[in-house]
Amino acid sequence: MLHSASEESGASPAASRSDLRPPPARRLRGPSWRDPRLLVGLLLIVASVVSVVLLVAAQDRTVPVYAADRGLSTGATLEADDLRIVNVQLDAASEHYISAEAGVPPDAQLSRPVGEGELLPSSALVAGDADGRQPVTVEVEHTLSGSVEAGRLVDVWTASGFSSAEAQGDVSLIAAAAEVADIWESQSTFGTSGGLTIELLVDPEELPGLLTAHGRGDSVTVLPADLRDH
Repeated sequence: MLHSASEESGASPAASRSDLRPPPARRLRGPSWRDPRLLVGLLLIVASVVSVVLLVAAQDRTVPVYAADRGLSTGATLEADDLRIVNVQLDAASEHYISAEAGVPPDAQLSRPVGEGELLPSSALVAGDADGRQPVTVEVEHTLSGSVEAGRLVDVWTASGFSSAEAQGDVSLIAAAAEVADIWESQSTFGTSGGLTIELLVDPEELPGLLTAHGRGDSVTVLPADLRDH
């Protein structure tokens, strides 16, 4: 009597088929917050965002300063309506301009004209004078006497009409016993020294003569005041 191979091996056909089945698939689990790889990825993203923020902040080093909202003339007392706040990148030069955070000193006056949109330089401001004198600047091309310095009194003379050796010019005393507030070197268009600028405090009635001489381009001479004549 013939027997099948399965009968000879003593294994049933059902058992043989079960041995050929693949093992059951393992269910995939989602990533856990405790997964080190996920934590490392989050740290890299945070570090990247912080780096970008710091880079932008480093490049945007602007400071708020005042600029003239309109053309301002010499002797003008500054008001809030005269100025506007602008944010500019000045770096070390910011100390030479009036910070909007500090504000304008009370009763500050201009010692020179400031054009519309021009940043307000600290050198252009003087405190209001108790005697009512007006601040004004004059430019001279000559060497000053050693006694001409801040706090001293000077006379301001102008010369005009000397276009030639034969021309009959005119010499006038246009400001007597004006007080020197400050002196600094003028700068020419090409950045070289162009003489001296002297900031003076003058009586209001003498201001038109100074401004007229400046507009005509008269030669200006500043001498120590001879107090015997005053």
